[in-house]
Amino acid sequence: MKRTEDILAKLLLQNNDDWEIENVVCDDSVEEIRITLKYRHSTIKVDGNEFPIFDFRHERSWRHLDMWQYQTVLEAKIPRYRDGGKVKSVPVPWALPNSRLSWLMEKKR
Repeated sequence: MKRTEDILAKLLLQNNDDWEIENVVCDDSVEEIRITLKYRHSTIKVDGNEFPIFDFRHERSWRHLDMWQYQTVLEAKIPRYRDGGKVKSVPVPWALPNSRLSWLMEKKR
């Protein structure tokens, strides 16, 4: 039998091996599911180049499609890397840059 985290990972991350589900909290009192995602690697590959993780942005959250009539929120600390003199954030596979909604939530609107 598959674990809940495995099912959620398949639905949310769509075969993206760079991220994993670190924690799932279901709060019945406010009818909310919070899913914490974690970057799996210690380096970042961009356009054939590999960079060590410089640091992580503060934790961000994105509104996702409701699950089982509960509001669903994705949370993650986004890794950053140095490319020359610039510090860049890794793009997340579930949302556009600077968006507070997941791709699927944007699509629904």
